Formats: sequence, C-alpha cells, structure tokens
Amino acid sequence: MKIKTHILLWLIFSVCISYAQDADSLKLALKNATQDTVKLKLLVQLSDACEIEEVEGYVTQAILLCKKNLKNVTNERERYVYLRHLAAAFNNKGFINDQFGNIEKALKYYELGLKIQEVIKDKRGVAISLNNMAYIYDNLGDVPKALEYMHKALKIQEEINDKNGIAISLINIGNVSKAHGDESKALEYFIRSLKINEELHDNGSIAVALLNIGDIYYTSGDILKGLEYFNKALKLYEDEGDRYGMSYALINLGHIYQKQGDFDRAFNNFNKGLEIQESEKDKAGIAKTLVNVTKVLYKQGKLDKALESGVRGLNLSQELGYPEEIKATSELLSRIYAKMGSYKNAYEMQVLFKQMTDSIVSETNKKAAIQKGFQYEYDKKAAADSIKVAAERKVFDAKLKQGKTQRTALYLGIAVIALFSAFMYNRFRVTKKQKQIIEVQKAEVEQQRQLADERRVVAEDQKHIIEEKQKEILDSIHYAKRIQQAMLTSEEYITSNFCENKKDGRDYFIFYQPKDIVSGDFYWALSHHGKFYIAAADCTGHGVPGAFMSLLNISFLNANVIESGFKEPAAILNEQRKEIIKALNPTGTENSKDGMDCVLCAFDLQENKMQFALANNPLWIIRNGQLIEIKADKMPVGKYDENINDFTAHSMDLQKGDVIYLLTDGYADQFGGTKGKKFKYRHLKDLLLANVAKPMAEQKEMLSKTINDWKTGVEQVDDILIIGVRV
Repeated sequence: MKIKTHILLWLIFSVCISYAQDADSLKLALKNATQDTVKLKLLVQLSDACEIEEVEGYVTQAILLCKKNLKNVTNERERYVYLRHLAAAFNNKGFINDQFGNIEKALKYYELGLKIQEVIKDKRGVAISLNNMAYIYDNLGDVPKALEYMHKALKIQEEINDKNGIAISLINIGNVSKAHGDESKALEYFIRSLKINEELHDNGSIAVALLNIGDIYYTSGDILKGLEYFNKALKLYEDEGDRYGMSYALINLGHIYQKQGDFDRAFNNFNKGLEIQESEKDKAGIAKTLVNVTKVLYKQGKLDKALESGVRGLNLSQELGYPEEIKATSELLSRIYAKMGSYKNAYEMQVLFKQMTDSIVSETNKKAAIQKGFQYEYDKKAAADSIKVAAERKVFDAKLKQGKTQRTALYLGIAVIALFSAFMYNRFRVTKKQKQIIEVQKAEVEQQRQLADERRVVAEDQKHIIEEKQKEILDSIHYAKRIQQAMLTSEEYITSNFCENKKDGRDYFIFYQPKDIVSGDFYWALSHHGKFYIAAADCTGHGVPGAFMSLLNISFLNANVIESGFKEPAAILNEQRKEIIKALNPTGTENSKDGMDCVLCAFDLQENKMQFALANNPLWIIRNGQLIEIKADKMPVGKYDENINDFTAHSMDLQKGDVIYLLTDGYADQFGGTKGKKFKYRHLKDLLLANVAKPMAEQKEMLSKTINDWKTGVEQVDDILIIGVRV
C-alpha cells in the first residue's frame, strides 16, 4: 500500500483541543449551552470527536453562528475572531466536499475561506487553504498549479516561522514530485521535513517522514533500506500509541515481505494492520488491505480463506466506489473461482475486472489529456512572460541612455507618486473597515448562491444516478456481446475450412438474429480429427443468462473435441451433458434444467459422409426436391427429469447437391402476420423447398426479409438461428 500522497491540514475553528471527550456528552452540552462562544467551542470539539458523516452538520452550524454574530459585533477583536472561524469553517466545508468527491464545490469553499483569510491577514490560514487547493489541483493533473500553490504556502510558513507547517508542506511537495517521477527531488524534501520534525520532537510527523523515505527506497529497489525506515516508523507509532499509523507501517512491511516471497510474514503484517483498521473503522484502509490479504492467501493456496477475504473486499470496495480495488479484487476472485471450478463466478469476475480496467484506462487518459492541456498553457505563459521581460529590458536600456533630463523627470514622477501615495494611504484608513465588511458580504452572498445550487443539484443528481446506472447496465451487456461475438466461430474460418474452393459446389449461410443485445442461440464450427464439425444450439433462456450459457457450452464443445478427443457427435453431446450438469447442478439438489437444444453434425468431406446427433431440434435435408426430416431425441443436453439415455448416433451418405438445414425453434415460433399467429415449421419447410435452388446468400436474405416482414409491429419472442449447408 502506498503512503498517503498528501497530508491535509484540516484547520478546526480554534486551537486544537489537548484532550478527547465523549461525543455524547459534548452533544448534551451543546444542547444545553446558551452562550454563542460556548456553542462555538463545543462545535469545534464535536468536529474532532465525530465521524466525517456527522461533521458537516456541525460545520454548517458553526458557519451560521459566525454569520449571526458578524451582523451585530462592533468590537474589532471580536470581528477578527469570528471572521477567522468563518474562514476555517469554509475550509472544513471544502475538505468534506473533497472527501465525498465534490471537487468543484470543494474548490469554491476553499476560495471563500481564502478570501476572508487574505482580508484579515491570517497567514497561517492562507497557507492551509493553499495547501488544500494544491492537493485538488494535483489530483486534477494540473501539476504546475499544484506546485505553485504549495510553494506559496511554504513561503508564507517560512515567513511566520511555522516549522510544523513547513514540515508538512515539504512532505506535500515531495509527494507530488515522487508521483510525477522525480524521486531524487522527493527524497530531498522528505529528508528536510524529517530534520525539522526531529528538531520539534514531533514523533508522529517523524514517523510520516520515515514512511515516505522508506517508500522511496522500496520503490527504487533498495529493499533493506525500505525495511529499515518502515521498522523505525512502526516503533515510533507504537511508542506514541498511534494505531492508525501503526496499520500503515505494518502494511508497508507486509509489501516488502511479499516481494521477498516470505508469504507467512507478509500475511501476519497485513492481518495485524487489518485488525487495527477494523478497530479504527478505517473503511478505505480495510478495502485496500483486503486486496493484499487475499493475494497472499491465494499465493499460499488457501483458496477458501482467500475467497472469503476477496468477497468481503469486493463488497466494501463497491460500497466505497474504489475502482482500483474493485479491479484488483475481481481479478483475484476470477482466478480463485477458476481454480475451485466455479466457472460461472469466474466469468462474472472477469467481466467486472475488464469493465473496471476500461473505466480506469478511460479516466487515466482523460486526466492525462487535461494535464497535457495544463502543461501547454503553462509553457505558453512562460514563453510569453520571457518575451515580455526581454521587451521591457530593451525599453529600460533605451531609457537609461536618455541621461540627465529623463532622470530629473523620474525624480519629479517619484515625488508626485509619493504625494499621491500619502493621499491614498489616508483614504485607505478611512475605507479599510468598509472593505472588510464588503468582502464578508460577498462571501455570504456566494454562500447563499451555493445553498440554492445545492438544492437544484439534488434533483439533478437523482436523475443522473438513474441514467448512469442504466448506462452501466447497457455498457456491461454490450461488453458481454463483444465477448460472445469473439467466441462465435468466424465465417472466415468456416469458409476457409469448408468451402474454400467454390468450384466443388460446397456453400453455406448462417442466419443469426438475436432477440436482445446478446443471445442464448449460438453456432459453432471446428475442423478437427479430419472432420468438419458444425452445430446450431439454443441454450436455456435468452439475453444475458442465455449468453452466459452459450459461452459455457462453446467452451465445453472445444474442450470435449480438442482436449478430450471425442470424435462422434453423439459421444460429444453425452460428454457435454455431463459437463453442464457438473458445472451448474453438481449435487442434483436444485431444480435446474439449464442446458441446450442442439443439432451437431460432423462432415467427412473426403468420404462425403455425415454423422450427426440431435437434442430436441430436428435436422432437415432437401434432396432432389424432397424434404427429409430426421427426428430429434426428445431430451436436452443438460439435466432431464426422465431417465437419461445416450444420444442417438446418426450417419448417412451425402449426395452432391444435398442441402442440410440446422435450426433452432425461434424462427417457427415467431408471432406475426395479419392474424398475429406463429410462423410454424410447416410454413418454414415450404419456404425452404421453394427457394432451395437459390444461392445460399440469397436464401439468407430471403429468410431475413420474410421473418422481419412477418413480425412487423410484433416484438421478437426468441433468438433465431438457421444454418444452411450445400454439399
């Protein structure tokens, strides 16, 4: 686990409280308080004591309390105090919005706080606001602006000799430098921060610096140095009783042991860190650590425990909306399920992993594009400034040559400016108080506008959530379609292996029209064992459930023919049935009839023979103008309530010009026509007999036009698949 990129300064309304109080007692005290100053102090303490979900309410109360008093206060000292508290409250409001992903709102609140801090010249507050805004700009990819704000904050902290603030700013700048590839510069900043914290004897901050230094050594490959610094940090956290810090140190040590292949020690460290995070209710830390725990358990071969840890981590990551953790956990779970033989779950996790990968790549590319734009603007401004400076220098040199006359004019100008400055200083004293009031009023107006926007955004957010969920579902289904299309045998493969030489008369067509985006019907072909296999199948269900069944059946067909070596269609379907029952209903306790209806043919193109097996769907052969129907075995390839018998093995000699049709029931069962009735098999037979002499491509077009005209105005009821083969 990486060290936190930034350590945010969250300024509470007054000085930090040196002791902790029970949140319930503080709430009771707030309820009974009558004086505003006491209420404000209690709100500060509650903000420290409560979870972040509750903090926003107390921050809002503090804002309202400050505004109420600013309307009536006359004492300048009191006004300064309330303005300082109001600025800090805006800063806290920005921090809360940042934590919940509302970046634009966070920046606006930080800017409100910054304006007030600049008016009242609260330099420490200005530095804190600049650091928080820099953190956001870095996350947005605007590195030049982030570093600009951080260096401004550092300069202010050096002016007021805020050593603690200086140390934190150095850590922030170091982390930005490290994140963008300058590890040597980052190490310099971390070491400077470490020295300042050692002067201050601030063990907690020393430990933070040690963790960051250790992380530099670890990522650069110096494992022993990394181990040394992580152990030093852990010892300091233990001495301070800082359990949160202890968890991060333990987890970083776990990474080192994992990299060394010492999985037992890695697991012990990860598990200790996890126990602390659970006791501290650190959900973000728990989600990240569970990825590491699951990975180590998987490496140790403890699949049951790895599965338990992985499922828990995935649920928490999805709850928090952490795409990186969802991606890592789903990939691990896919491997675990595959090793345990749970292929359905393995497939679902693989789809989730790919979805998260695509999402993260998209977000990374977007951020890179934004950063590139920022860098372009930054370089352009730097170039413009350089040209401007050169031009000003040229003018300045020319003026110097004008000599004594121009110097005299300059002195007169300075005198005029001095008189004007004296006049302006006098006016400034008169209007200073009015300016402060105007700035505060502007901030209040902005706050009111923000509140109005929030009410409007609530309704829009609900609409966006629904639209986003719908888009996620459709994106997932379209992604499943791409997977299914990739698994179907390509027509190029069929052409090259069955009818590459058109002169021999062999030809085919595949008419495939799913009901939904994805389909439960599928076709499959394979050239193997000196035979050409082709199948038309109808899996249980349609849409996403049917599509999953089709992928499972395609995998089993490939495995049974290529890996297991089955050659005869009947034997292939017998084995296919065993695999389906084993995968989907191994105990026989569920009332599950998942499987498929299937026509599977094997052509011996040298001997001009055909073997085939039929599960529920018939095979039609048109020879010399007559349609021959081979009846199917009345049982599916899957679980069956009646006695399970072997599929019948059929074989026949082929004659030149024979046309064989493999089909599912979707075409004949489609409702439509003038009376809204089914198309029916009799009608389909007549249609094929009437058009059998046409080229196969024209037959496909005829079938498509006929069924689509038939169902005009009526929803398609099932997936449709017909394969025609001419020998």
